[in-house]
Amino acid sequence: MAAEDQRPFAVEILDCTLRDGSYAVDFQFTEGAIRSVLGGLEGSGIRFIELGHGLGLNAAERTGHPTRVSDARCFRIASEVLSSASWGMFCIPGIAELDHLRRAVASGMRFVRVGVNISDVASAEAFIALAKDLGIRAFANLMKTNVLGVDGVTDAVRQCVEYGADAVYLVDSVGGYLPSDVTELFEKVGQSVMIPLGFHGHDNLSLANANSLAAATSGAQFVDTTLDGIGRGAGNTVTEAFAATLYALGDRGRYDFRALGELSESVVRPLERLHDDRTYQLVGGVTGMHSSFFPLISKCARIANVDVFELMDAVADIDRVNPAEDMVMETASAMDAR
Repeated sequence: MAAEDQRPFAVEILDCTLRDGSYAVDFQFTEGAIRSVLGGLEGSGIRFIELGHGLGLNAAERTGHPTRVSDARCFRIASEVLSSASWGMFCIPGIAELDHLRRAVASGMRFVRVGVNISDVASAEAFIALAKDLGIRAFANLMKTNVLGVDGVTDAVRQCVEYGADAVYLVDSVGGYLPSDVTELFEKVGQSVMIPLGFHGHDNLSLANANSLAAATSGAQFVDTTLDGIGRGAGNTVTEAFAATLYALGDRGRYDFRALGELSESVVRPLERLHDDRTYQLVGGVTGMHSSFFPLISKCARIANVDVFELMDAVADIDRVNPAEDMVMETASAMDAR
């Protein structure tokens, strides 16, 4: 079948270059880069743009990892630059408080993405409820979706429906899904809940774009992307490549993939990025262990003089959501004793 005869997928790109990509530059995006990316994305047809600290609202103050441009300044820049696209921020309950959400909305924010571990979604309720009261779109982002099977994922999505979420994202936080996994997940969850679903993929196994396409062809209505794939750890689905893929499949009217490619080449590719250890990312993808735990596992492996990747595998079998240091050290010591 010719590409022009194929039916385009009804999937919306949500670009999070300026949010997830901030990890890769140690949260040091300049104001000039922020303005260029915002304007370029809007001019290329992107309607949903996320910015700010990788961990969301208030994270620069709460986590000890400051951004070069504050939340308040990001609010102003986005409101000045964007005229048609909506801008939003990530929000992790506990890092952000409800007042931070109120201030962002008062500054012009039109959507929020409430990030919670899929194994404990209750903390999302108050933030979703407030977002709805304030009249903005509320996404629930179920981080570490991979730790639950389809039934567990479906139950978590249903909870978010009860909270009033407008859409729910399934998040491959460790970049470990295969396209067949994504297809099964979206088909089965989509059959069980009546709410738009989104997909956020990481590229540990170089499958983020393939997985995003699998999600789109299986019912996802939103897909996260970043220019040049810039993001935490192994990075994300590539905005310009995914837009070009949609074009090849018949979606010819919305996204200018050539302009996105030029934006990626001129603004994002020249940025100096933190080192990404490829072996760690590969093992993380295979074991299902999130990159935020790599430093802890590495430290315990050094102390116990055991192989870090074998320890990562062992820890993943015990707790992939939030492994405690005591548990990791005990596991390493037990490996050493053997």
